[in-house]
Amino acid sequence: MAMHDWEKVGMDWYAAALREGHGRVDEFDELFKQAAKAKRAPDRALQQAVRAGLGTQHP
Repeated sequence: MAMHDWEKVGMDWYAAALREGHGRVDEFDELFKQAAKAKRAPDRALQQAVRAGLGTQHP
């Protein structure tokens, strides 16, 4: 769910930046930071699972 939320926030930010004509959109800043933080653990878990499945874990 966090990864989906991350994607949605990113796309909302991108659309707003295009609409406003610049890349800094303060109204999405807090949502962006929250989504980025929330996806860290799932990202790490996915990376670990993939590395374990591929046998590429570092010692």
